[in-house]
This record gives sequence, C-alpha cells and structure tokens, in this order.
Amino acid sequence: MVRPPRGPRFCRRGAHSRLAPPFLAEPQTQPHAGSHTTGFPASGSQGPGQRPERRQEEGGTPEHFTPWVGMHSRPGFPRPSCPEAVSQGQGGHLACRGIVNVASSTNLLTDSKSLQLVLEPSLQLLSRKQRRLIRQNPGILHSVSGGLQSAVRECKWQFRNRRWNCPTASGPHLFGKIVNRGCRETAFIFAITSAGVTHSVARSCSEGSIESCTCDYRRRGPGGPDWHWGGCSDNIDFGRLFGREFVDSGEKGRDLRFLMNLHNNEAGRTTVFSEMRQECKCHGMSGSCTVRTCWMRLPTLRAVGDVLRDRFDGASRVLYGNRGSNRASRAELLRLEPEDPAHKPPSPHDLVYFEKSPNFCTYSGRLGTAGTAGRACNSSSPALDGCELLCCGRGHRTRTQRVTERCNCTFHWCCHVSCRNCTHTRVLHECL
Repeated sequence: MVRPPRGPRFCRRGAHSRLAPPFLAEPQTQPHAGSHTTGFPASGSQGPGQRPERRQEEGGTPEHFTPWVGMHSRPGFPRPSCPEAVSQGQGGHLACRGIVNVASSTNLLTDSKSLQLVLEPSLQLLSRKQRRLIRQNPGILHSVSGGLQSAVRECKWQFRNRRWNCPTASGPHLFGKIVNRGCRETAFIFAITSAGVTHSVARSCSEGSIESCTCDYRRRGPGGPDWHWGGCSDNIDFGRLFGREFVDSGEKGRDLRFLMNLHNNEAGRTTVFSEMRQECKCHGMSGSCTVRTCWMRLPTLRAVGDVLRDRFDGASRVLYGNRGSNRASRAELLRLEPEDPAHKPPSPHDLVYFEKSPNFCTYSGRLGTAGTAGRACNSSSPALDGCELLCCGRGHRTRTQRVTERCNCTFHWCCHVSCRNCTHTRVLHECL
C-alpha cells in the first residue's frame, strides 16, 4: 500500500509576530541539511519506506558558513526592541532579555537526536509560532537555515556586476536599510529568501532529513506509452506550505508594504514550483531503455535566481487596488493594481514594488547605500558591469597587479601532484 505524503505539522493558532530566521550556534558539528544534494532513486521500484540514495549536484556541497547573521531590518523580521542588541551586533552577547550565557527554555530547541541547538544570543529569537513549527517538524531547522544562507549567496551572485550588488553587513541588519523601502531590490530580497527556504525544505524531505515529510509519492502508475511514475520526487508541496506558514507569519498589517511583501514571498515559492523538471532513468537489457521510471526534480537555486533576476528587471510598479464598491469583501479590497492603468495586473510570478530605487552611485547614510567607488569594472564592456555605467560617469583608474599562481600541474603515480609557480601581470580597473 502506498503511503500518502505527510504534510507539515502546523499549529492552529499563534500570534503573527514578525519573522526572525533561525540564527544558530551549534555546540556540535552536524551535517548541513541544506546542502545541495538531491535524492536519486536507486531503482524504479523504490518504496515509500526507503530513503532515496543521495547524489551530489554539480558544484558540490557549499562550504561551511558561520551562523547566518540577522535580517532584522527587513520588514517582516523583528527589529531589536532594545538599543543594546543593536549596538552589540554579531560579536556581542547581549539580547533584549539580558546577557545569555547558558541555554534557557526560551532559546533552546532540541532536534530529533536530542542535540541542543542554541540561538545566537546576540540576535533576536524566533517568534513563538516559528519555534512551534520547528519543534513540530524535527530536523527542519538546519534546512531553513541552509536555505537562507543559500539565498544570500545567490543574491550576491545575481547582482555581482550591478550598482546594487546585494551588499551585506556583519551586524544585525544584514541587508541594510534597503529592506525598509519598497523598491525592486527589496522585492528581490523577499523573493529569493522565500524561494531559498522552500527549495531547501523540499529537497530535505526527499533526502530524509525531516521527520515529518518524505518523498512525494503521489505520482504513481503509467505516465506515458514507454514510461511510468516512480522513484523519489522532491516534495515541493510540503516546501511551499511550510514556507508560507513560516516566512509569511512575520508579516502583519494591511498596508501596501504588507501586500508587496506577501506577493513577492509567494512569487519566490511559485518560481521554485514552476521550474521543476521531470527526470527519468532507463530500464532494459544492455541499456536498451525499453521502459523508463520518472520523477519530479527541483531546479537548482541558480536557475531560480536567474528567473527571479529577469523578473526583477521587468517588475511591476503597483498601488492599492480600489474596487469602488461597499459590497466588496475585505480580501477583495486588499489587492494590488498596476500604477499605469494600461498595464496588466501583476501575475503571481511577477515581482512588484511601489517606489523608485536609489541610484546607488554614491554613499548615503540616510538611504543606506554604499556607492560604487572602489568597485572593479570592465573597461571594454558596454553592459552594466562596464566602467561607464557602473562608475556612474565618474571615471575609473587603472592599476596593475602581479599575481603568482600554481600552473603546469602534473600528477605522479602514486600519489602526488607537482606544480610550478607562474607569475603574470593583471590589469585592474576601479571606479573613482
């Protein structure tokens, strides 16, 4: 008998307090549950009681990260309620509840192996609802944390050649003041972090890292003339549902920013779902592939980031919708409409914003922009990474740098590699 997929154990009630991600300091070394591995069925007849065989994606497992530092300045993440927590930053040990030197009932979570996971004391605690969700889904804490870390890396990669390059700080305000605005950059941050959590949780389900979910076994039986459903599909439904409950629980209010944040959170999750692809394995004598077993596989987070970056470029500027009817329900009144009436309403896949972005050319403490001075640019490129655009017309300076690298490496049996040191001159261009 096929076991139906289990859904997340969600609480029925809980205050909609503002979201804080799981910033953890692990007392012991544990495998990274959010690493980029994917469940790969050992055969087409794999049963629901078996854990999928793991394989590593191209690109490997991400390097170990220091516990992810705070996004509290992002709308939807709680801001510290006392000045000590802000001034202390990542390196301190003050929280709004005072000095935390030992685990207590308010900042101690226990996973399925009874390992004590202590929240980083210098940062805000998870909300009550989020802590309940984590306790009710053992093993999911590492997945959420890994998904957020991957989202930060992806944001930096996608905007590495633009004036706004997704800068982060080491203090409690990870993305800076940009998340307090309603611009395109804010929209992308919300979408990519929501997508990262959904992606990581869905992948961890198929890896067997979360006790409350497993592979998606709903697709069974014939699928076509020469293939059938089987194997271990990534559990995207669980990932989307948990991400919606966990991430969106921090948003409250009924203003335009609230609607924008919820829309972009959902756009990130929808992108992960829409980019899923079918993978198949051949069966037959001598690889004849007379029949195939197929399952659904998550896209890489890089593919999700590419799609979201394109939607960033085509994001829709919106404002409050007004149906002009007293009979309209509250849900109907809370909707977004394009600022230009000639444009189509934003779809669930689109990113939305409601205010113009800063130019990011110069430093501004008020706006929280670092400027582009000192950034490396490409003197021969007419694109966004070119010196003319990236440096905002201020010009650039050129300098040379001697670099020594290993080269002409040779493998000797058995077993060592010998290399020569090669020195060459590299030309660097930097914005003024």
